[in-house]
Amino acid sequence: MRSALAAILTVVALFASACSSVPDSGPVKRVDLAAPDSQDEVIPYNPGAPRAGASPGEIVDGFLDAMKATPMSTSFARRYLTKEAALKWTPSGRTLVYGELGSHVGSSPRVSVELEDAGWLDDRGVWRGALASSQAILDFGLTRTDGEWRISSAPDALVIEEDWFLAHYARSNLYYVEPAGQTLVPEPIFAPKGSAYASTLVTSLLSGPGEEEQGVIRSALPANAEEPRSVNVRDGVAEVDLAGDLGEHDTEELRLMGAQLAWTLRQDTSVRSIRLTIDGEPVVIPGWSETFSVQNGGGYDPNGTSARVDLYALRGGALVTSTGEDDDPWVPVLGGWSRSHGVTDVAVDADASRAAAITADRTGVIVGGLSSDADLSSAPVTGTRLLRPTWDLAGRLWLIDKSPTGARVMYVDGDRLVRVAVPGVTGENVTRFLVSRDGTRLVAAIGGDTPDRIVVSRLRATSKGEITNATSAVLLPHPDAATMHVTDIAWTSPTTIVAVQQIGSTALFQSVSLDGAPSGERYTLSDRVTGVVGSPVLSARLYAISGWTLLDPLDRFDLALPSDLSDVTYQG
Repeated sequence: MRSALAAILTVVALFASACSSVPDSGPVKRVDLAAPDSQDEVIPYNPGAPRAGASPGEIVDGFLDAMKATPMSTSFARRYLTKEAALKWTPSGRTLVYGELGSHVGSSPRVSVELEDAGWLDDRGVWRGALASSQAILDFGLTRTDGEWRISSAPDALVIEEDWFLAHYARSNLYYVEPAGQTLVPEPIFAPKGSAYASTLVTSLLSGPGEEEQGVIRSALPANAEEPRSVNVRDGVAEVDLAGDLGEHDTEELRLMGAQLAWTLRQDTSVRSIRLTIDGEPVVIPGWSETFSVQNGGGYDPNGTSARVDLYALRGGALVTSTGEDDDPWVPVLGGWSRSHGVTDVAVDADASRAAAITADRTGVIVGGLSSDADLSSAPVTGTRLLRPTWDLAGRLWLIDKSPTGARVMYVDGDRLVRVAVPGVTGENVTRFLVSRDGTRLVAAIGGDTPDRIVVSRLRATSKGEITNATSAVLLPHPDAATMHVTDIAWTSPTTIVAVQQIGSTALFQSVSLDGAPSGERYTLSDRVTGVVGSPVLSARLYAISGWTLLDPLDRFDLALPSDLSDVTYQG
């Protein structure tokens, strides 16, 4: 939010957690976009056997259709392969998701099929991005067996169309730990729905962080337990038996291990509690029962243990919060922030214990507590044009300065100023940025003469919480990439943001998943929007700044806000 604006908020109900599409025009409507239930019943589909006399192209078509078997099974597809090929075919390593199939190319006994609008998942279910054009052409070798065509060589992949994928896979998270061991970090994956959902989640969790995530996250689960011996769900209890041994796990590491399992398995609505064993021997986590609830581990919440959705704002330069009565919901906070300080772009930490704001000339930062006896002071920062700051749960205050040589990324930790080189962000024309509460993701909107870009980088830290470096920023796909001009970005979950553009008199909202997977949520608002207010806490509404009214698009209830209110933001 800009301090020169009289803040008003237009409610845009946008919950970003699923992959269903919505209209990109018309009035704004509240849509339930919660992730589909992993136990949703699906209509069984048993693909037919190869038809007698089928051509090579028809055999390939039948093979691809057979991968839609429901419940999921590769046995139907193997009927289109020769016996030798069926034994060698290993589709579990990756999943190819395509929009449409192109026409057959080639001549007998070979058939090539092009996948249009295709991306892929690795063996953990992690979205790996779009397929290169050369990778999107699938080659099949065929031979005659007993007078009928069968596939003798096929790509080692599960190949499924997007609509089937969205109906049969659940958007899920694996939960790991940031290096200091204080907070869980969600890592998005896609997992097949159905009775094996819990087992799939545990198997993917045990595979550990990918190579690019080394130094960003770690796992407290036994390093030698690469896959579960078994995962069985009976009467709401997930019985998880791992191979290997615990090694030198102390009390805290055992609780982290339990928290990883609890947060990951709570996504399966059939699981209420967990019984963990290693090689059949029960694992008892200190302070937890032998069979522990999936609600355990709340102290490691990626959004923080004080994940409230209170709003804060500047009113006449003083900090106020939305916890007052209906006749005047905006009340001053305690301490030095209750007085005017001539600042802008205020940020309140997730615990609502401290706040920071940029000085009016955008060269300095004022910080201080929100208690009655707290004093305010200047942070050890001298900038050129500081952007809106943000806090993480470790207490680091993140800043980007738009210097003459481009963006400088830094954070304040106590009385220290630490600069962090972020390849693909440092030195660029950054217009907006966000840092996740768990301190592992930095998202930036980058402007310039070309269309704007939105990128994400992972932040690496030591076990003591010192950020050491960052991964090269990765471009996040956006349907308007060729023409995009970003007005603002905001969190909608710990792993998704919303980007807003102003196109004439229409504001366009697009959900963006930080793993680069297509999300599909898209909204328009027939109004001029200058900013958005969001939170990674899923119960929080998304607000758009436009005009002088608080507007609920469902019942068109309007509420005028004080004209001296500005810089509205969520706690955290």
